[in-house]
Amino acid sequence: MSTGPRTPRNAPRAPLWNSYLNTAGSGLQSPETRQAVAGFLALEAAVGSYFAERSYTDVLNDRVYQAVSELFHCSADDVAMSDSATRAWHSAVAAISLTERDTVWTTPYEWAGNLLLLRNAQKKAGFAIEEVPLTPAGDVDLDWCCRHLTDDVALFSVTHVPSCTGTVTPLAPLADLVRGRRTLLAVDACQSAGLIPLDLTATPVDLLTATGKKALLGPRGTGFAVMSERFRAVAEPVSVDVHTHAFGEDDGIRRLTGTARRFELGEKAVPSFVGLDTALRQARHNDWGRIADLSRELLERVRQIPGVRVHTAGTHHAGILCVTHERLSAEDLWSQLCWAGVACWLIDGAHTPHHLLRAGIPAAVRLAVGPRTTREEIDYGASALEGISRRATAKAPMPAAATTGSV
Repeated sequence: MSTGPRTPRNAPRAPLWNSYLNTAGSGLQSPETRQAVAGFLALEAAVGSYFAERSYTDVLNDRVYQAVSELFHCSADDVAMSDSATRAWHSAVAAISLTERDTVWTTPYEWAGNLLLLRNAQKKAGFAIEEVPLTPAGDVDLDWCCRHLTDDVALFSVTHVPSCTGTVTPLAPLADLVRGRRTLLAVDACQSAGLIPLDLTATPVDLLTATGKKALLGPRGTGFAVMSERFRAVAEPVSVDVHTHAFGEDDGIRRLTGTARRFELGEKAVPSFVGLDTALRQARHNDWGRIADLSRELLERVRQIPGVRVHTAGTHHAGILCVTHERLSAEDLWSQLCWAGVACWLIDGAHTPHHLLRAGIPAAVRLAVGPRTTREEIDYGASALEGISRRATAKAPMPAAATTGSV
């Protein structure tokens, strides 16, 4: 089993990539986003971080929240900033009071980081965790959900697009399913935000979390949560500070805000959020149809390569392919692609344990498009993979014990 991604020795650096297919790991920032970060850092170097931050008050206290609001069609009061999608999800879900009378639903596509928090919380609170099954095609089984959903289900956690496969779970049927019930619908949009359009007015959910560094093409160290009023009414943040709470004369604690910002802490990577504001505003102009076309083109090209196994599931796909090779280990395949100038990533099956590991895939190579991907990059990446596969299949096959399974 792979112990996780390791950088190939002397792997090409970013300026040498002929094809950047790693947006699911981190997107390439635009020049304008980089300039926004650099502008803040230059001012910070001259006047100090506190005074620089005051000079950017409108961006940090208003504009970046409005940028999330405009992109996802939600209220700016619903937005809480964080340093990552995982932190945003953990902070929000940990704020829900769950007891032994409650059940939490997950799907086989759940990110391991989310499962770890749920398992640890389960030890203390005693709630049940139940996995929603998939249909034979690999979609979340909506009929099963309709038959089994009761008010015992306090939280339904859905990964919109898993990091291990581009399977898209439509959100509208799930939003309709929980409407009028106590069940909170939490959506991990870490991979889908910036890759496909998300309209939270048309499809309201109780919690949506995302990162800035992937398809939104923002700086690393940024993330956010969008929390509905219904969610905020039943959730109380575990960690608070003087950014959003204060002591009164009677030594009681009072909130300084009723918005989602009460889930934030005061300290953050300010330059990164200045850059995130720019990236979010640029994402409003994403060509969603073009991204979808490139996703389909990559899938079709790679599926035709002999020896390459494409591990896709579900009816709808976007942006991400998970592949293995019948004669190369995942790490060898990844290393050769990097040497060929294709930026991609070696993923650990344990990161989606109920999908990849359950299918007998300990590691795989992930190829991912994004808003800045070009058709030339798709063509180069697919051609490089085809050449690697052709050379590998001309050699002796791997021992049977070293081959990988498929989904």
